[in-house]
Amino acid sequence: MNAPERYLLGELAPAEAEDFELHYFECQQCALAVDTGEQFIASACAYYKDPIVTKPRLEAEKPARSFPRTPFLQTPFLQTMAAFWTRPVFVIPVMAAIAAVTNYQRAVVIPKMWSVLNTSRSLPAVQLISASRGDEPVLKVSPKKDPFAELTADIPPGGKTYKGYLCVLMRDKSEVSETLTPAPGEGLPITIQVPVGQLRSGHHDLDLYGVKSDGQRSDERISTAPFQVEFY
Repeated sequence: MNAPERYLLGELAPAEAEDFELHYFECQQCALAVDTGEQFIASACAYYKDPIVTKPRLEAEKPARSFPRTPFLQTPFLQTMAAFWTRPVFVIPVMAAIAAVTNYQRAVVIPKMWSVLNTSRSLPAVQLISASRGDEPVLKVSPKKDPFAELTADIPPGGKTYKGYLCVLMRDKSEVSETLTPAPGEGLPITIQVPVGQLRSGHHDLDLYGVKSDGQRSDERISTAPFQVEFY
């Protein structure tokens, strides 16, 4: 369905977009595709945000090509792009660079990425328990070998149930990251994957909040699960 690309381009219907968002929280392949696409879009926006011509044009100079002064072409962005594309000295190197990057991605990056995604592998994992800091489970990871680590935590029984939950990773009383996940089946724990690059050696907490119908997290924390991280 090319769902990641259509999602980033805003081509999915609202219901499809909502279903896809719930899906990619559980699908590492789609999550990586969305993250890669977002990074590409951000890089492209950052590249083109500054005007190409930075020095003021001399009054004696005349533009290589004149454009009709319509309101549509008077926007700063379109004027910048028009100035850019009428100057071969800029266009030719940029087009060559784009072609080189595209060919490299097709020949090397994309096949390697799909090879990694389609390869079975085990992840370092730990079962978290809401307990005091004196009884903390230990997550052992290798920063060089493990891209992700798996955290599993139980939902305390007897409390209010939610359609989704927000897992907040804390370190030294500071928030590191948030992970939104749909509610698991009855009696099942919540399992999330955390990039190992977000972890540091020592104490961490995983705070669990419910997600209300308006999309906001619950006012009170449902549980806190402390754990230790050890690198090897």
